[in-house]
Amino acid sequence: MSTTNREDRTPTGRTLSRRSFLKGLGIVGAAGAASAALPGCAASPSSKADAEKAAAPTDAVTQRLLERGVAGASLPDAAPIAPVEPPETWDEEADVIVVGMSGGGLVAAGYLAEQGLKVIGIEKQSSVGGSCRHACSFVNPFGGAKSQLEAGFEGICKGDKKAGMRRYQSDCGYSVDDSLMSTMFDYGGEACDWVVEQPGMNLVCLGNRWHDKDVVEGKQNRVLGFTNPIDTLEKNARAAGAVIELNTAAETLVLDDGRVAGLRVSGQEGTKHLKASKGVIFLAGGIGMNKDLIKAYLPSAAEGAVQGGPMPYHTGETFRMGLGAGADFSGYDSWCCWESGIDESIAGGDGQFWHYFWHGERQLFHNPWLIIDRTGTRQPYYALTREEYAPLNPGGGMGDLTNSTRWMSAVGHHVYNICDSKFPEEIFKKNTTPEATHDKCRIPLTDPNVLVDNAGLVSADWLSEVDDAVARGAVKKADTLDELAEMLLLDPDVVKGAVERYNELCAKGEDDELAFPYDPSWLSPLDTPPYYAAIIGGQIGKTLCGLRVNGDFQVIDEKGAAIPGLYAGYSTAGGFIGDGTAGGFWNGTMYGGVGSSLVTGYIAAKKLAELE
Repeated sequence: MSTTNREDRTPTGRTLSRRSFLKGLGIVGAAGAASAALPGCAASPSSKADAEKAAAPTDAVTQRLLERGVAGASLPDAAPIAPVEPPETWDEEADVIVVGMSGGGLVAAGYLAEQGLKVIGIEKQSSVGGSCRHACSFVNPFGGAKSQLEAGFEGICKGDKKAGMRRYQSDCGYSVDDSLMSTMFDYGGEACDWVVEQPGMNLVCLGNRWHDKDVVEGKQNRVLGFTNPIDTLEKNARAAGAVIELNTAAETLVLDDGRVAGLRVSGQEGTKHLKASKGVIFLAGGIGMNKDLIKAYLPSAAEGAVQGGPMPYHTGETFRMGLGAGADFSGYDSWCCWESGIDESIAGGDGQFWHYFWHGERQLFHNPWLIIDRTGTRQPYYALTREEYAPLNPGGGMGDLTNSTRWMSAVGHHVYNICDSKFPEEIFKKNTTPEATHDKCRIPLTDPNVLVDNAGLVSADWLSEVDDAVARGAVKKADTLDELAEMLLLDPDVVKGAVERYNELCAKGEDDELAFPYDPSWLSPLDTPPYYAAIIGGQIGKTLCGLRVNGDFQVIDEKGAAIPGLYAGYSTAGGFIGDGTAGGFWNGTMYGGVGSSLVTGYIAAKKLAELE
């Protein structure tokens, strides 16, 4: 599986001339012309391979990014994608083109079609829904939606917007743009209402979040728990008149005298030019599967994430198109992650940068066994079943942010989780997930009757998936601790010493070692070979560096001026948790990942309808 989409970007129409493009950006002049004429200006490479990749000549936009300190801006799959001029004739025309038919894209397309606008939605995959389809719910911890008020949920700040903004800023390093955050608060409840009140929607409000009724009633589990809502949004968008074109990828923006006029796309019918008389909205996901973009804009993830995500198609082309059109970026080195991503490259595995987050081996090592760093020092494990950990992600239960952040800070940026052959029984004894928690990712899947069709991504036979991971070398299995240490590339004495100390702790039945002690139910001695282990760390859940937008969700340039006709939402847009929030407290902003997609899709569409 490729980690990026290396497509042929050779224009089929008229390429925008360098001078007209630079003029549109306002950088033609002595300085602009000088930088445009400098070939071969690239970042200082961190390795020989990077030097070779970064040696290609760069344009003025890329050169400016390099000057700003984005050292990887000229890497092949990170370089801005330049816009083109309008074609002689357009193949299709609409008022608005929405790129990306995940939850937010479907909301935007449906809302705009309801307003009587002609909408074309494009999706590079063969089905809609994107990452949102794979979620179990969407959240709004700040409240304000009608169904939340009816359920008696006032929000964690009881409707006080300024208190909410202060709370959110304190958790995001005080680096979130106030106008952007203010808009999110102003429209969050309204956007949630629009989604919940859609014809055929069957969402149940549980206070700070909504689940599909089938999930609440146990007819299906939480894997692809948002399938029904996604299908409903698609059906309603099409019924309202939106045209949705699948297997269609955006190639580049079309600019006409500085304004975004449409897109060049490619699909089963070849290359087409789509005109957007009012504007284009980017809602096409993030950059978590593009290693060049990760290296350039998420350096802590480049070093600390053992798996990319959230899904393989988050390759960042729309982000690069926005940069190519002169957009600024926001949210540098901000991203959040899921715990217990399993490394597949350091010491075995298939070398792939992505594996599905519900797999059996992931559920196994989501749990607290003996977790050590390479020196044998125990590492912590956080869970909401321990009262000390109450400040974790609001409404969450995975500990997904806090655990991963801690483990990625360890020596080598990952840790080692070790168990023994008793794991098939012991795992169900561990009290890691409160019953009310909306995410059960630490509990293995065992019931095929509540698992929806998922095209083979995951099964209810979690033990077979563990065996598969052993076979490919991702999970280590050994009869002795010496052999296990060798497979993990660790000193055998380090591993044996750590196991000996841990077994003594288990014999006492109380963890008096860690500041955040293990629950007694977690203490399971390692005394029954064979032994199992995995190198674990963070898997990228959401990338929060993207195109900079203002409070109207217009994409803006480095000077703060809106790029006419271009809008963006989560997670193509960035800045929702500020700059430098790696790991992070909020799971993908104040509305979580799915909620942020839905809410920003609604806001971007509404703002475009008002302003264009």
